[in-house]
Amino acid sequence: MLKAGFAEKDITPVEGMEMPGMFSKRFSGPVHDPLWVNGAVFEDAHGAVAVVGVDALSVKGSTVRKARAKIAEATGIAGGRVMVAASHTHNGGPTCEVFLSESDPAYCDLVAEAIAEVVIQAWEKRQEVVFKAGSGKAERVAFNRRFRMVGGTERTHPGRCNPDVIEPAGPVDPLVGALGVYAKDSGALLGCLVNFTCHCTVGVGGGSYSADYPYYLREAVKAAAGTPETVVVFTNGACGDITQVDNLKPKDALRDGGEPCGRLIGWTVAAEVLKVLARMETASCAPLAAAQDVLMIDARPVSPSVEAAARERLAARADGAAWERDDILAREEVLLAEMNRVEPKVPVEVQAVRIGPVALVSNPAEYFCALGLEIKRRSPHPFTWVVELANGCVGYVPGFEQVIKSEGYEPRLCRSSKLAPEAGTRIVEASVKLLQATHGAE
Repeated sequence: MLKAGFAEKDITPVEGMEMPGMFSKRFSGPVHDPLWVNGAVFEDAHGAVAVVGVDALSVKGSTVRKARAKIAEATGIAGGRVMVAASHTHNGGPTCEVFLSESDPAYCDLVAEAIAEVVIQAWEKRQEVVFKAGSGKAERVAFNRRFRMVGGTERTHPGRCNPDVIEPAGPVDPLVGALGVYAKDSGALLGCLVNFTCHCTVGVGGGSYSADYPYYLREAVKAAAGTPETVVVFTNGACGDITQVDNLKPKDALRDGGEPCGRLIGWTVAAEVLKVLARMETASCAPLAAAQDVLMIDARPVSPSVEAAARERLAARADGAAWERDDILAREEVLLAEMNRVEPKVPVEVQAVRIGPVALVSNPAEYFCALGLEIKRRSPHPFTWVVELANGCVGYVPGFEQVIKSEGYEPRLCRSSKLAPEAGTRIVEASVKLLQATHGAE
């Protein structure tokens, strides 16, 4: 018999702390909506697994390791059976270093404590459950932001209705994964796991903390279920090149960002979740399994000439001068060169967690959509969810050719795009192997 428990904890920082996600530093204004850690624990006769969602741009591997150690001590759930995924909201707290933004060590410790506390509470709340699993399609709310241009190049966000656009340079993934979990005795919806593929860059909160469109997703599911206590655990798919912006259409106040766009995406995804919960039959037996691999992938080198030019540019900056985009990128090249001397190979954790017919397979990258679809195509499971930015962050991972050409924003050499060209393919192959291993665990 399957048992499960859910819990959540507010991790909203105090007003005025850093809010990473842009080139320049930003400091938050008043809170638009709270940031959460949401989590679920599942247990059968063979052991337990946990899935945790964090409202953050990304989470450090060190943060996850601290949380896993506390969880293992309190519950016996091994670290390799705990998946921790950031939602990638660009209106989250200071959990990471990106461009000019810096992490806050005290806040990172608070997040680690919250992750551990949520899993421990979910473990303590576990009870016999039944579940429903399935998928829907949320179409025309997420778009590939990279385009093939006249002249043979690729660009990221080339501008609305740019006449030099030939076609999108990659696919989208409209599938919405949903796993609803109900108390066996009362029938109450205890919680729901949701997977969807789109950057959380809608900017729902403007200059304030916000979970972005997952906020509206959660509120809609809770309202429809009639149970405010329902916990919605959101995981983002392979959305490294996917956003809400449709560059092939003129500007549209409903779709360009802010609260109207947040409602559009959140409620559209929620509608697909509710369709799954309404249509699917319940089941009580869900074999659980987990598997993990840590790949060691080469960092992309910063050539001596590039590093020297970057240092020269930074040395020429006047004291107190505003940071131009090229200055920030030069700083990135210097910092990456220094990082590479310390860590020439980067650990990349790939993890699979199976909950009955649903298999979640994660990586710590901002992973390109085509790679995620390749994993899904080769998976033996009925429902496969690719989960990005899980258990750490190694930056963007595009396809091999995109890294080689380094065209557009995502492959541009910096700390947030630092892995060798073969990284994407290696993650695909490792993911497929783990999915096959968990599929055999009946």
